Amino acid sequence: MGITTYQYGTHIINYGGKPYALKSSSVNLDIYVDKQVQIKGTKVSGYPLENGPELIEVTQVVVK
Repeated sequence: MGITTYQYGTHIINYGGKPYALKSSSVNLDIYVDKQVQIKGTKVSGYPLENGPELIEVTQVVVK
């Protein structure tokens, strides 16, 4: 997981060669930067924007 360069989300994760923008109001995503993780969350409607990635509201993170 890393920091996003898109105009939305706070972090980014790649899965299956595809990037996903992440945000969370319940999990501090900063503590998982540069770690292999599994996330649980929901897609935020209205995204992607301008050919960016899907936006996921993260509710749970598990370190692999």
